[in-house]
Amino acid sequence: MGKIDILNLEWPYSERDLHIVTPVLLYLQKRYHLRFKTKSIFNGYYYLLKYRPKILVISNFAGDKINHEVVKTAYQMGIKVVSLISEGNVKPENVHQFLWGWNKEKKLYVDKLCLWSERSRTLFIKAYPQYADRFAVTGATGFDRYQLLRFKTKNTFLEENGLTFRKIVGIAGWGFDHLFGEYYKQHEAQYLRVLGKEQIEMHRNDLMKLRHIYQEIIERNRDILFILRYHPGTVDFKKSEFYGLEKYDNVCISKPHQNNGYTISDLINISDLWIGYETTTALEAWLLGKETFLINPSRTDFIRENVHRGSPIVQTAKEAQTLIDTFFKRQRIEAFERLQQHREAVIRDAIGYADGKNHIRAAEEIYRVFETPLKRACHQSIVIYQKIGKQMLKLLLAKTLLKRRWRHMCHHTDFALPYQTAYDRVIV
Repeated sequence: MGKIDILNLEWPYSERDLHIVTPVLLYLQKRYHLRFKTKSIFNGYYYLLKYRPKILVISNFAGDKINHEVVKTAYQMGIKVVSLISEGNVKPENVHQFLWGWNKEKKLYVDKLCLWSERSRTLFIKAYPQYADRFAVTGATGFDRYQLLRFKTKNTFLEENGLTFRKIVGIAGWGFDHLFGEYYKQHEAQYLRVLGKEQIEMHRNDLMKLRHIYQEIIERNRDILFILRYHPGTVDFKKSEFYGLEKYDNVCISKPHQNNGYTISDLINISDLWIGYETTTALEAWLLGKETFLINPSRTDFIRENVHRGSPIVQTAKEAQTLIDTFFKRQRIEAFERLQQHREAVIRDAIGYADGKNHIRAAEEIYRVFETPLKRACHQSIVIYQKIGKQMLKLLLAKTLLKRRWRHMCHHTDFALPYQTAYDRVIV
């Protein structure tokens, strides 16, 4: 079995996470000649045993139960672990959730955690000073792509789809469906703790209000193509603000894994204007030079990411229409331009740096961990083999008898190749 230096385990279809890790890994390969492989975390136990890597790198150690369990196993096997963060805009009220996630033991199974900003590091150290030496500020590596890569253009998109629209407005979806049904029941305690009952009810009421607002502006602007991008975590499309809007001729629907090959970065770049209810993609739009605004039907003073401070916020379809008209008449929105200093502060506080070099800072942190002798004991046991057996059986069933239940486990083994090819051209 071929040994490697770095094993990277990811969810195969996570565009966001592959943008986070790929430039980092390629830099380590080119700068320090380290060998790496990116594989599915759903076969993670098998790959840990097969490759016996010196270090495990993952985009988010606490993002899901499988992430936590595989990271813990690697740590106990004596493999060094470095984690980046998929959503690292940490706030005081969620710092504990960010660090522990599915980890009920509240024992940190990583040797280094790469954070987005100094503000995030300060919050973590204040809450957990005993782990201060494990927190490093590198900036958000996933945002480097806006400095490094080229994206689909508006004209190319229109030609590929045989469309003649001259104006395009992109709309980012929010996870309203998470506050309904079985998903909400499974996570109710967490939502009540973070948001509170009153805010949850506000979001539920906003669902239909927002859907009606979007319907009105779509109907009033038949000369504008509206690209509706569902939230990547959507589990119940009927509880989305976009449900039923696909019937309009001037609407293009983009769902996760079903968006005809267009990434979120492509969709933002294609759009003239980018809007939404509450979305961190607004920050991505700014990095691509796009103007943004938000629509909050009920109120604006609810618990949310600080990214909202960089966009004008309206409440009604009439107010939204005024901003759309103003933008396409003048190619700018004055209310947006007045918030320039707020956007600069948000970028600094949220992602640390916007210089396209976050992947270098993260790679250097990983290399320092790689070079440092391991001082902790190895506690490998027969449990690893039991986990491998269970995981392999589940994969076999997912490909045969239970295809519909575990579809996420069936994937191409070279799922990271398109990202590696794209970044290989620009990482030196």
